[in-house]
Amino acid sequence: MGLTRKQWFMLVVLVTGSFITWLNQTIVTPALPSMMTELHVDATLIQWLTTGFTLVNAIMIPITAYLQDRFSVRALFLVSMGLFSAGTLLCGWGPDFGVLLSGRLVQAAGAGIIMPMVMTVLMITFPIEKRGMALGIFGLVNAFAPAFGPTVSGIMIDMAGWHLMFFIIAGLSIAIMVAGIAVLSGTKPEDSKDVILDKLSLVLSTVGFGGLLYGFSVIGSVGFQPLDMAIAAVGFVCLIFFFRRQLRIDHPMLRVDVLKNRKFLVATIIGMLCQAALLVTGILMPIYIQTLCGYPATVSGLVLMPGAIVMGAMNPIAGKLFDKHGPRALGLIGMTLMTITTFGFSILTTTTSIIYVTCLYVVRMFAMTLVNMPITTWGMNALDNKVINHGTSVNNTLRMVAGSLGTALIVSLSTAVTNAATPDMGTIEATMLGNNVAFFVCTILCVIGLVVTIVTVKPVAGESAVKDTDDTHKNLLSSIMKTDVFTLHEEATVEDAIRLFTEKKISAAPVVNDEGEAVGFLSDGDILRRLSRQANSFIDPIVMILRTVNDEQDYHDKLEDLMGRKVRDIGVNRTIGVDIHDDLAEVCRVLSENHLKKVPVLEDGKIVGVINRSDITQHTMNEYLKRRSEAASVS
Repeated sequence: MGLTRKQWFMLVVLVTGSFITWLNQTIVTPALPSMMTELHVDATLIQWLTTGFTLVNAIMIPITAYLQDRFSVRALFLVSMGLFSAGTLLCGWGPDFGVLLSGRLVQAAGAGIIMPMVMTVLMITFPIEKRGMALGIFGLVNAFAPAFGPTVSGIMIDMAGWHLMFFIIAGLSIAIMVAGIAVLSGTKPEDSKDVILDKLSLVLSTVGFGGLLYGFSVIGSVGFQPLDMAIAAVGFVCLIFFFRRQLRIDHPMLRVDVLKNRKFLVATIIGMLCQAALLVTGILMPIYIQTLCGYPATVSGLVLMPGAIVMGAMNPIAGKLFDKHGPRALGLIGMTLMTITTFGFSILTTTTSIIYVTCLYVVRMFAMTLVNMPITTWGMNALDNKVINHGTSVNNTLRMVAGSLGTALIVSLSTAVTNAATPDMGTIEATMLGNNVAFFVCTILCVIGLVVTIVTVKPVAGESAVKDTDDTHKNLLSSIMKTDVFTLHEEATVEDAIRLFTEKKISAAPVVNDEGEAVGFLSDGDILRRLSRQANSFIDPIVMILRTVNDEQDYHDKLEDLMGRKVRDIGVNRTIGVDIHDDLAEVCRVLSENHLKKVPVLEDGKIVGVINRSDITQHTMNEYLKRRSEAASVS
């Protein structure tokens, strides 16, 4: 995929850390009955181990975008995993419910940072044509947590109790922290000192998301109470002010303006609908299998396991299919299957074969993989790399809110239907009716998602959605670009780069590895930025030189030190380039947003040419004049 060995190690550490946090969430549910018995608490109180975790998670995610702008990947990862490890150790000790709940909340603070951070690093590290595969691998690893977490948890609980379960997770977390120290980048983002945290936004975000999710979570478990509804209303009002403020201030905590991007907005909406339908199933299915059909908890876990395994195995495959065919076909097939299978759950009875239920769930999880990661990748690809961290935070936050609110509302509806029908139908049949109604509401959500996909998710250029269009763009770029490309090996020094720039009269060059694959980019601006003692960023290299030459001795000392450094340490550690299948609009976007005069053209990760701004201008003007001439001759 064109990544260096160090980048691969970095991704392994990040994804493993993410997997551990996912595994932690899936192993708690089977332990709840044992915790209730040991700690002498009821179901209303014990559910806060999951509700509280969700609340803190939702509060932390919006601030993660600011943290990623301010701190290095290594520092942020170590702090978040450190919080997670400390919380897990508290849970393992857990002499009473208060300590256990405190541990869960500290865990959630760390986990809320890790998930969006890992997605951001993946989106920035991988080139746009490989992101589907990258996020597929990410989904594969994380999907195996719900596949095996409950089963492993049950075995541990039966053999040694739930305390050991947390100590094992803590040990894994500390081990991955040590690995993170060795392989993660300690370089802060550019202009990190200029990043400002708006304190009022932080307060509005915390009260807003916390109040809204708390209110609806309590409503979902104990019904509609005036105080809980008031807390939810206050949270909703605070969120309105939070979003308005983010659009008006110069330094927003969360760039909610990414929702103005139509593709990203559509992808987020579809993801929210899927998340709500998915999380509700996780609650309703155990009730159906254990309470209504009378099967033990082990059978419930075995019914869900094949679907989780299929979902995990399909994620990288769906990523490859997205890279090849684009989002539309996958989205249509996935949403159609999700709608059909969810409706199938709405007509189950207490006598339905457990094999049939298992197969239905497997197909539903298969469908989810065709929608979830491809559509999310499609939406994220539409954002500029500079705001991807904000995009992942917005996407994760809204999906979590949709999942929590959807679960609360649909479970409340199911409970209301059950209570209303119990006097006439009996407890079992009334509960079955409540489950069916809940799944029917989920079916409506899936239908809405299908309609949105049909209307808004279109195949576009640059996503390999239509081969003929790809070939047209490839032929066009091949005819415009120059094939005499000058590159720098990743082991080359800055002095080598300076010699290349002066001899070839160029201002930038891609950085390649031993296989000739692009792994970075170096420009004269990157070099001059290292020579400047100013904190500001300058677009014009001449201005930067003038600002540095006042202190000649200091300037030349810096220059001498810089010449021996590797270009991979000075330049941009990601590929700035365009795919040979991209259209001219995408090429213009990359040139303008990165302030470049030229950009390398890539095919399968390897450089096949370079295209200049002047080449595009000349081609465009020639084509325009040609069309004007043809139109004049026809008239």
